[in-house]
Amino acid sequence: MAPGRIRVGVIGTSWWADLEHLPGLRARGDVEVAALCGRDPEKLRALAARHGVPRTETDWRALVEGGGLDALVVATPNATHHAIASAALEAGLHVICEKPLAMTAALARDLAARARARRRAALTFYTHRTVGAAAQVKRLVDRGFLGTPLTVVASYATGSQLKPGKPLSWRMRRAEAGTGALGDIGSHVVDLARWWVGELSAVVAEWQVAAIARDGGAADADDATAFLARFASGAQGVFHATKLAAGRGNCQRVELHGTLGQLVYEADPGIDPTWEGRVLAGRPGETRLAPVPLDADLAAGLAGVPERASRDEAYRRLTDPFFAAVRAGGGDVSPGFDDGAAVQAVLDAVARSAEEGRWVAVE
Repeated sequence: MAPGRIRVGVIGTSWWADLEHLPGLRARGDVEVAALCGRDPEKLRALAARHGVPRTETDWRALVEGGGLDALVVATPNATHHAIASAALEAGLHVICEKPLAMTAALARDLAARARARRRAALTFYTHRTVGAAAQVKRLVDRGFLGTPLTVVASYATGSQLKPGKPLSWRMRRAEAGTGALGDIGSHVVDLARWWVGELSAVVAEWQVAAIARDGGAADADDATAFLARFASGAQGVFHATKLAAGRGNCQRVELHGTLGQLVYEADPGIDPTWEGRVLAGRPGETRLAPVPLDADLAAGLAGVPERASRDEAYRRLTDPFFAAVRAGGGDVSPGFDDGAAVQAVLDAVARSAEEGRWVAVE
Protein backbone atom coordinates (compact mmCIF):
# COMPACT_ATOMS: atom_id res chain seq x y z
CA MET A 1 0.00 0.00 0.00
CA ALA A 2 1.03 3.62 -0.43
CA PRO A 3 2.96 5.39 2.35
CA GLY A 4 0.83 7.22 4.89
CA ARG A 5 -1.49 6.36 7.70
CA ILE A 6 -3.55 3.18 7.48
CA ARG A 7 -7.27 3.99 7.35
CA VAL A 8 -9.27 1.91 9.82
CA GLY A 9 -12.98 1.57 10.42
CA VAL A 10 -14.46 0.34 13.71
CA ILE A 11 -17.81 -1.43 13.93
CA GLY A 12 -19.22 -1.35 17.46
CA THR A 13 -19.87 1.44 19.97
CA SER A 14 -19.76 -0.52 23.22
CA TRP A 15 -17.83 0.42 26.37
CA TRP A 16 -15.07 -1.88 25.08
CA ALA A 17 -14.70 0.00 21.81
CA ASP A 18 -14.60 3.22 23.84
CA LEU A 19 -12.04 1.87 26.32
CA GLU A 20 -9.84 -0.29 24.11
CA HIS A 21 -10.06 0.00 20.34
CA LEU A 22 -10.70 3.68 19.67
CA PRO A 23 -8.06 5.08 22.06
CA GLY A 24 -5.66 2.22 21.23
CA LEU A 25 -5.87 2.98 17.53
CA ARG A 26 -5.60 6.73 18.07
CA ALA A 27 -2.45 6.21 20.14
CA ARG A 28 -0.76 4.68 17.10
CA GLY A 29 0.92 7.28 14.92
CA ASP A 30 0.53 5.17 11.77
CA VAL A 31 -3.27 4.76 11.90
CA GLU A 32 -6.21 7.02 11.11
CA VAL A 33 -9.57 6.03 12.61
CA ALA A 34 -11.56 7.03 9.55
CA ALA A 35 -15.02 5.67 10.29
CA LEU A 36 -17.21 4.36 13.11
CA CYS A 37 -20.41 2.32 12.92
CA GLY A 38 -23.11 1.72 15.54
CA ARG A 39 -26.85 1.08 15.63
CA ASP A 40 -27.73 3.87 18.10
CA PRO A 41 -27.34 7.21 16.25
CA GLU A 42 -27.09 9.32 19.41
CA LYS A 43 -24.49 7.08 21.02
CA LEU A 44 -22.64 6.88 17.71
CA ARG A 45 -22.42 10.66 17.32
CA ALA A 46 -21.20 11.12 20.89
CA LEU A 47 -18.51 8.44 20.59
CA ALA A 48 -17.32 9.70 17.20
CA ALA A 49 -17.05 13.24 18.58
CA ARG A 50 -15.12 12.06 21.65
CA HIS A 51 -12.56 10.20 19.55
CA GLY A 52 -12.46 12.56 16.56
CA VAL A 53 -13.84 10.11 14.00
CA PRO A 54 -15.02 11.99 10.89
CA ARG A 55 -17.35 9.43 9.28
CA THR A 56 -20.24 7.55 10.89
CA GLU A 57 -22.61 4.86 9.66
CA THR A 58 -25.52 3.06 11.31
CA ASP A 59 -25.38 0.13 8.84
CA TRP A 60 -22.19 -1.95 8.88
CA ARG A 61 -22.71 -2.92 5.23
CA ALA A 62 -22.48 0.74 4.22
CA LEU A 63 -19.21 1.03 6.12
CA VAL A 64 -17.73 -2.12 4.56
CA GLU A 65 -18.90 -1.36 1.03
CA GLY A 66 -18.38 2.41 1.09
CA GLY A 67 -14.66 2.33 0.35
CA GLY A 68 -11.97 4.54 1.79
CA LEU A 69 -10.72 1.95 4.31
CA ASP A 70 -7.74 -0.38 4.50
CA ALA A 71 -8.71 -2.35 7.61
CA LEU A 72 -11.68 -3.01 9.85
CA VAL A 73 -12.11 -3.70 13.57
CA VAL A 74 -15.11 -5.92 14.40
CA ALA A 75 -16.17 -5.21 18.00
CA THR A 76 -19.77 -6.40 17.91
CA PRO A 77 -21.78 -9.23 19.55
CA ASN A 78 -20.37 -12.67 18.81
CA ALA A 79 -23.24 -13.81 16.58
CA THR A 80 -22.43 -11.04 14.07
CA HIS A 81 -18.67 -11.69 13.75
CA HIS A 82 -18.80 -14.13 10.84
CA ALA A 83 -21.11 -12.07 8.63
CA ILE A 84 -19.22 -8.81 9.15
CA ALA A 85 -15.69 -10.24 8.97
CA SER A 86 -16.42 -12.35 5.88
CA ALA A 87 -17.96 -9.35 4.08
CA ALA A 88 -14.93 -7.24 5.01
CA LEU A 89 -12.52 -9.87 3.69
CA GLU A 90 -14.53 -10.14 0.46
CA ALA A 91 -14.25 -6.36 0.12
CA GLY A 92 -10.46 -6.63 0.36
CA LEU A 93 -10.11 -5.30 3.90
CA HIS A 94 -7.70 -6.56 6.53
CA VAL A 95 -9.58 -7.50 9.71
CA ILE A 96 -9.15 -7.36 13.48
CA CYS A 97 -11.98 -9.34 15.10
CA GLU A 98 -12.90 -9.60 18.75
CA LYS A 99 -12.93 -12.98 20.44
CA PRO A 100 -14.45 -15.47 20.38
CA LEU A 101 -13.95 -15.35 16.62
CA ALA A 102 -17.26 -17.00 15.67
CA MET A 103 -20.19 -18.96 17.05
CA THR A 104 -18.76 -22.31 15.93
CA ALA A 105 -15.39 -23.71 14.95
CA ALA A 106 -16.71 -24.33 11.42
CA LEU A 107 -17.52 -20.63 10.98
CA ALA A 108 -14.20 -19.60 12.51
CA ARG A 109 -12.30 -21.90 10.14
CA ASP A 110 -14.25 -20.43 7.25
CA LEU A 111 -13.01 -16.96 8.22
CA ALA A 112 -9.45 -18.21 8.50
CA ALA A 113 -9.69 -19.83 5.06
CA ARG A 114 -11.13 -16.64 3.51
CA ALA A 115 -8.33 -14.52 4.98
CA ARG A 116 -5.70 -16.95 3.71
CA ALA A 117 -7.21 -17.15 0.21
CA ARG A 118 -7.30 -13.35 -0.11
CA ARG A 119 -3.92 -12.80 1.59
CA ARG A 120 -5.51 -10.45 4.10
CA ALA A 121 -4.02 -9.86 7.55
CA ALA A 122 -6.46 -11.23 10.14
CA LEU A 123 -6.01 -10.82 13.91
CA THR A 124 -8.10 -12.42 16.66
CA PHE A 125 -8.04 -9.92 19.51
CA TYR A 126 -6.61 -11.95 22.40
CA THR A 127 -5.46 -8.92 24.39
CA HIS A 128 -3.85 -10.74 27.28
CA ARG A 129 -1.01 -12.19 25.25
CA THR A 130 0.50 -8.72 25.61
CA VAL A 131 0.53 -8.70 29.41
CA GLY A 132 4.26 -8.59 30.17
CA ALA A 133 4.07 -11.70 32.37
CA ALA A 134 2.28 -13.71 29.67
CA ALA A 135 5.03 -12.94 27.14
CA GLN A 136 7.69 -13.76 29.77
CA VAL A 137 6.12 -17.19 30.39
CA LYS A 138 6.13 -17.82 26.65
CA ARG A 139 9.86 -17.09 26.48
CA LEU A 140 10.66 -19.29 29.45
CA VAL A 141 8.63 -22.21 28.12
CA ASP A 142 10.25 -21.89 24.69
CA ARG A 143 13.68 -21.95 26.38
CA GLY A 144 12.80 -25.26 28.05
CA PHE A 145 12.26 -24.06 31.63
CA LEU A 146 9.42 -26.53 32.25
CA GLY A 147 11.04 -29.55 30.67
CA THR A 148 8.14 -31.79 29.65
CA PRO A 149 4.80 -30.08 30.46
CA LEU A 150 2.71 -32.13 32.88
CA THR A 151 -0.21 -30.02 34.11
CA VAL A 152 -1.97 -26.72 33.39
CA VAL A 153 -4.17 -25.25 36.13
CA ALA A 154 -5.92 -22.14 34.79
CA SER A 155 -8.54 -19.80 36.24
CA TYR A 156 -10.11 -16.50 35.25
CA ALA A 157 -12.40 -14.97 37.86
CA THR A 158 -14.49 -11.81 37.98
CA GLY A 159 -17.49 -10.76 40.04
CA SER A 160 -19.21 -8.94 37.17
CA GLN A 161 -22.42 -11.01 37.11
CA LEU A 162 -22.98 -10.34 40.83
CA LYS A 163 -23.14 -6.56 40.42
CA PRO A 164 -26.42 -5.43 42.07
CA GLY A 165 -29.07 -4.53 39.53
CA LYS A 166 -27.05 -5.81 36.55
CA PRO A 167 -29.60 -6.28 33.74
CA LEU A 168 -29.71 -9.03 31.16
CA SER A 169 -27.26 -8.38 28.30
CA TRP A 170 -26.45 -10.10 25.02
CA ARG A 171 -23.45 -11.80 26.68
CA MET A 172 -25.91 -13.73 28.88
CA ARG A 173 -27.88 -15.12 25.93
CA ARG A 174 -26.53 -18.13 24.06
CA ALA A 175 -28.25 -17.12 20.82
CA GLU A 176 -26.09 -13.99 20.64
CA ALA A 177 -22.99 -15.02 22.58
CA GLY A 178 -22.67 -18.77 21.94
CA THR A 179 -21.44 -19.25 25.49
CA GLY A 180 -21.21 -16.94 28.48
CA ALA A 181 -18.25 -16.84 30.85
CA LEU A 182 -16.62 -19.65 28.87
CA GLY A 183 -16.33 -17.66 25.66
CA ASP A 184 -15.99 -14.19 27.15
CA ILE A 185 -13.21 -14.81 29.68
CA GLY A 186 -12.44 -18.54 29.57
CA SER A 187 -11.34 -18.22 25.96
CA HIS A 188 -8.43 -16.01 27.12
CA VAL A 189 -6.91 -18.66 29.38
CA VAL A 190 -7.54 -21.35 26.74
CA ASP A 191 -5.63 -19.18 24.26
CA LEU A 192 -2.77 -18.62 26.70
CA ALA A 193 -2.56 -22.32 27.59
CA ARG A 194 -2.37 -23.48 23.97
CA TRP A 195 0.11 -20.66 23.14
CA TRP A 196 2.39 -21.89 25.91
CA VAL A 197 1.85 -25.67 25.96
CA GLY A 198 0.13 -26.67 22.71
CA GLU A 199 -3.24 -27.91 21.53
CA LEU A 200 -5.98 -29.37 23.72
CA SER A 201 -7.28 -32.74 22.50
CA ALA A 202 -10.26 -33.62 24.74
CA VAL A 203 -12.38 -32.10 27.51
CA VAL A 204 -15.05 -32.96 30.07
CA ALA A 205 -17.04 -30.05 31.45
CA GLU A 206 -19.82 -28.73 33.64
CA TRP A 207 -21.29 -25.25 33.60
CA GLN A 208 -23.48 -23.17 35.86
CA VAL A 209 -26.21 -20.60 35.20
CA ALA A 210 -26.94 -18.73 38.42
CA ALA A 211 -30.58 -18.23 39.38
CA ILE A 212 -30.37 -14.43 39.56
CA ALA A 213 -33.43 -12.34 38.67
CA ARG A 214 -32.51 -9.70 36.08
CA ASP A 215 -34.33 -6.92 34.30
CA GLY A 216 -34.84 -7.97 30.71
CA GLY A 217 -35.42 -11.68 31.23
CA ALA A 218 -33.63 -14.85 32.21
CA ALA A 219 -30.05 -15.67 31.24
CA ASP A 220 -29.30 -18.99 29.55
CA ALA A 221 -25.54 -18.62 28.95
CA ASP A 222 -23.10 -19.93 31.56
CA ASP A 223 -22.03 -17.68 34.42
CA ALA A 224 -19.28 -20.18 35.31
CA THR A 225 -17.70 -23.18 33.61
CA ALA A 226 -15.22 -25.76 34.86
CA PHE A 227 -13.54 -28.43 32.74
CA LEU A 228 -10.77 -30.98 32.69
CA ALA A 229 -8.65 -31.24 29.57
CA ARG A 230 -6.13 -33.47 27.88
CA PHE A 231 -3.40 -31.86 25.77
CA ALA A 232 -2.03 -33.41 22.62
CA SER A 233 1.35 -33.51 24.37
CA GLY A 234 -0.05 -35.73 27.11
CA ALA A 235 -0.30 -32.96 29.72
CA GLN A 236 -3.49 -32.63 31.74
CA GLY A 237 -5.47 -29.44 32.32
CA VAL A 238 -7.87 -27.99 34.89
CA PHE A 239 -9.76 -24.85 33.81
CA HIS A 240 -12.27 -22.61 35.56
CA ALA A 241 -13.90 -19.43 34.26
CA THR A 242 -16.39 -17.61 36.48
CA LYS A 243 -18.19 -14.28 36.66
CA LEU A 244 -19.55 -15.15 40.12
CA ALA A 245 -16.43 -14.45 42.22
CA ALA A 246 -17.29 -11.64 44.65
CA GLY A 247 -14.39 -9.27 45.20
CA ARG A 248 -12.58 -10.22 41.99
CA GLY A 249 -11.97 -7.67 39.26
CA ASN A 250 -10.27 -9.36 36.32
CA CYS A 251 -8.17 -12.01 38.03
CA GLN A 252 -6.14 -14.48 35.96
CA ARG A 253 -3.88 -17.22 37.32
CA VAL A 254 -2.29 -20.07 35.40
CA GLU A 255 0.09 -22.67 36.84
CA LEU A 256 2.29 -24.67 34.46
CA HIS A 257 3.88 -27.78 35.99
CA GLY A 258 6.68 -29.61 34.20
CA THR A 259 9.39 -32.19 34.84
CA LEU A 260 12.04 -29.48 35.34
CA GLY A 261 10.06 -26.71 36.99
CA GLN A 262 6.88 -24.75 37.59
CA LEU A 263 5.81 -21.36 36.22
CA VAL A 264 2.92 -19.31 37.58
CA TYR A 265 1.30 -16.44 35.65
CA GLU A 266 -0.82 -13.92 37.54
CA ALA A 267 -2.46 -10.76 36.23
CA ASP A 268 -5.41 -8.47 36.89
CA PRO A 269 -5.51 -6.41 33.65
CA GLY A 270 -7.44 -3.18 33.92
CA ILE A 271 -7.48 -3.51 37.72
CA ASP A 272 -3.72 -3.43 38.29
CA PRO A 273 -2.28 0.02 37.49
CA THR A 274 -0.02 -1.49 34.82
CA TRP A 275 -0.14 -4.38 32.33
CA GLU A 276 2.97 -6.07 33.72
CA GLY A 277 1.45 -8.98 35.62
CA ARG A 278 3.62 -11.34 37.66
CA VAL A 279 5.64 -14.51 37.03
CA LEU A 280 6.69 -16.94 39.77
CA ALA A 281 8.92 -19.97 39.29
CA GLY A 282 9.96 -23.07 41.18
CA ARG A 283 12.40 -25.95 40.69
CA PRO A 284 12.29 -29.56 41.92
CA GLY A 285 13.50 -29.82 45.50
CA GLU A 286 12.38 -26.27 46.36
CA THR A 287 9.40 -25.57 48.61
CA ARG A 288 8.55 -22.03 47.57
CA LEU A 289 8.10 -20.01 44.42
CA ALA A 290 10.34 -17.06 43.57
CA PRO A 291 9.40 -13.96 41.56
CA VAL A 292 10.83 -13.78 38.04
CA PRO A 293 11.69 -10.25 36.81
CA LEU A 294 10.34 -9.34 33.40
CA ASP A 295 12.89 -8.94 30.62
CA ALA A 296 13.60 -5.25 30.06
CA ASP A 297 11.93 -5.14 26.65
CA LEU A 298 8.77 -6.75 28.03
CA ALA A 299 8.55 -4.34 30.98
CA ALA A 300 9.20 -1.26 28.82
CA GLY A 301 6.13 0.93 28.55
CA LEU A 302 4.18 -1.23 31.02
CA ALA A 303 6.01 -0.48 34.26
CA GLY A 304 5.30 2.47 36.55
CA VAL A 305 2.96 4.29 34.18
CA PRO A 306 -0.79 5.07 34.32
CA GLU A 307 -3.08 2.22 33.28
CA ARG A 308 -4.17 4.09 30.15
CA ALA A 309 -0.61 4.34 28.90
CA SER A 310 0.02 0.68 29.77
CA ARG A 311 -3.14 -0.34 27.93
CA ASP A 312 -2.13 1.65 24.86
CA GLU A 313 1.31 0.02 24.90
CA ALA A 314 -0.28 -3.42 25.15
CA TYR A 315 -2.58 -2.52 22.25
CA ARG A 316 0.40 -1.43 20.18
CA ARG A 317 2.26 -4.68 20.86
CA LEU A 318 -0.71 -6.81 19.85
CA THR A 319 -1.47 -4.84 16.70
CA ASP A 320 2.09 -4.05 15.49
CA PRO A 321 2.41 -7.35 13.53
CA PHE A 322 -1.06 -6.83 12.07
CA PHE A 323 -0.35 -3.34 10.75
CA ALA A 324 3.07 -4.43 9.48
CA ALA A 325 1.28 -7.16 7.51
CA VAL A 326 -1.24 -4.61 6.20
CA ARG A 327 1.62 -2.48 4.85
CA ALA A 328 3.14 -5.59 3.27
CA GLY A 329 -0.13 -6.39 1.49
CA GLY A 330 -1.13 -9.28 3.75
CA GLY A 331 0.35 -12.23 5.55
CA ASP A 332 0.05 -14.31 8.71
CA VAL A 333 -0.11 -12.68 12.14
CA SER A 334 -0.40 -14.11 15.65
CA PRO A 335 -2.87 -14.55 17.24
CA GLY A 336 -4.53 -14.91 13.86
CA PHE A 337 -7.82 -16.34 12.69
CA ASP A 338 -6.30 -19.84 12.81
CA ASP A 339 -5.69 -19.27 16.53
CA GLY A 340 -9.23 -18.00 16.96
CA ALA A 341 -10.55 -21.12 15.22
CA ALA A 342 -8.42 -23.42 17.39
CA VAL A 343 -9.77 -21.80 20.57
CA GLN A 344 -13.32 -22.00 19.22
CA ALA A 345 -12.89 -25.73 18.65
CA VAL A 346 -12.12 -26.06 22.36
CA LEU A 347 -15.16 -23.94 23.30
CA ASP A 348 -17.39 -26.08 21.07
CA ALA A 349 -16.11 -29.26 22.73
CA VAL A 350 -16.57 -27.82 26.24
CA ALA A 351 -20.15 -26.74 25.44
CA ARG A 352 -20.98 -30.15 24.00
CA SER A 353 -19.46 -31.90 27.00
CA ALA A 354 -21.41 -29.72 29.45
CA GLU A 355 -24.63 -30.56 27.61
CA GLU A 356 -23.95 -34.28 27.20
CA GLY A 357 -22.02 -35.03 30.40
CA ARG A 358 -19.11 -36.90 28.84
CA TRP A 359 -15.58 -36.52 27.49
CA VAL A 360 -15.59 -34.87 24.05
CA ALA A 361 -12.71 -34.74 21.56
CA VAL A 362 -11.58 -31.31 20.35
CA GLU A 363 -12.11 -31.46 16.59
